[in-house]
Amino acid sequence: MNILALFTCLITGRTMAQDKFTITGTLPKAGTEKMVSLTFVNADGKSVVDSTILTNGKFVFKGTTAFGNKAYLELKAIKKDPSKRTNPDFIDFYLEKGTTTAKGVDSIARASITGTKVQNEYNQYNAQTAGLIAQFKEISARFTKVYYAKVKDSVEIKKIQAEAKPVHAKIEAALDSFIFNHPDSYVTADLIHQNKMAVIDVVKFDPYYQILTPRILASFTGKKITGKYEKAKQFAVGRSIDFTLPDKDGKEFKLSSLKGKYVLVDFWASWCVPCRAENPFLMKAYHELKDKNFEIVGVSLDDTKAAWMRAVEQDKLPWTQVSDVKGFKTEVAVRFGITAIPQNVLIDPAGKVIAKDLRGEDVNKKIANFIK
Repeated sequence: MNILALFTCLITGRTMAQDKFTITGTLPKAGTEKMVSLTFVNADGKSVVDSTILTNGKFVFKGTTAFGNKAYLELKAIKKDPSKRTNPDFIDFYLEKGTTTAKGVDSIARASITGTKVQNEYNQYNAQTAGLIAQFKEISARFTKVYYAKVKDSVEIKKIQAEAKPVHAKIEAALDSFIFNHPDSYVTADLIHQNKMAVIDVVKFDPYYQILTPRILASFTGKKITGKYEKAKQFAVGRSIDFTLPDKDGKEFKLSSLKGKYVLVDFWASWCVPCRAENPFLMKAYHELKDKNFEIVGVSLDDTKAAWMRAVEQDKLPWTQVSDVKGFKTEVAVRFGITAIPQNVLIDPAGKVIAKDLRGEDVNKKIANFIK
């Protein structure tokens, strides 16, 4: 292929990747001296902001994007009055090629947005879950108020938790129903990425990945899903893992130096309340099993050594502690796709992962079941 032909192919491929969109909006009673801003993902996958003046209650946006991605419209005054405090007036929606229509009266937040396939799917999902999510938020607000009260009412806390459980289960069921009934939807990709990938169990996650169509996996979000999933596979049961990190004295510690022992590698941080809540249970397991060829290695994802050391001292943790105090940017977290904690893995004497995320009051018994 000659240079001119190659250049032509590159330009053609680049053009094909840019999907033209138009957004038309009407807000007849929104008032004057208003503008509308649009935050969206451009054809390069970057978040950008555009804005236009609301004229005679109407606005129009034109541009290019790629695939279907979450976008935001916000209505605001052209000149902000610092003496007045107003709540943001915005709405989220899905933007893809074609024409999107926003129809409202005086508020963009209460506008209806229609027009494209992906937005219609998003409207469908919201219709199925809005009531349940509103109910769960109301329960959560009551729980927060009781939980953080000066005098905690443990009976009321348990009562609210019991009330929330079936509502949460219904939300999860609605979420799964939408996902498995819409494998070719950009909405599905976002729902999976946001709700199913904080801590990835490869066996449980695989069905979610397998239903996604090639069109969706080729999108920006689809590529993120694939990237995270591939990292999680390196951290799955049956895989051998190793890493080197400095201990609390600054000396290099290599995980494989404990080969021949069962090792629970615990990813945690001083600021992580659920992590700290697990420490008493891990302490019990450690003292019960340390003479049975068992060790614990704590990998802190703290950003400062002072906070890390203070938590180790406060919780009186006797096992090996390592960290490069780079938070989630530490090489180990990046390599294994760890974006949420607590997480842990149990490694056998050969250095292979044999169990993941062993937690709770009976963690000592769970760990003991794997030790031969």
